[in-house]
Amino acid sequence: MTLLYADTSAVVRAYFPDETDHAELRELLFDGSDPVVTSELTRVEFASAVTAASRARRIGKPRPVLDQFDLDCGEEGAVFSLLRLESAVVLPHARRLVSMHSVRTLDAIHLAVALTDATALAAGDEVALVTRDRRQAAAAKSVGLPVL
Repeated sequence: MTLLYADTSAVVRAYFPDETDHAELRELLFDGSDPVVTSELTRVEFASAVTAASRARRIGKPRPVLDQFDLDCGEEGAVFSLLRLESAVVLPHARRLVSMHSVRTLDAIHLAVALTDATALAAGDEVALVTRDRRQAAAAKSVGLPVL
């Protein structure tokens, strides 16, 4: 088993049908056999992306999409398990990542959660990062985290 850590860039594309790799990400995240986790930070970033897409008229009203995401993060039959942001562990790790790699702050935080909390949750099984951000993917690969 591989534990998939989904970055917001991948999550958003899985919900927006006009994205180029929408079908691939839907299949991987929603229909795959591997468990999928993400940080609670994704809820904030996802809401921002959905609201922006609504303003740009890429989608209709944002509320149904946001409600669906909340359902997909719920307890019963959830697509995503949300990992709490353990700031005492994650933020120092993210700081090191931004100092060593060309990665943005929030992407470094997601990567730090994947390397700490998700890795602990996987209990020895592989963790793979699902992202569509090139800089984040490069940083993940350089620290030994597989990228899908």
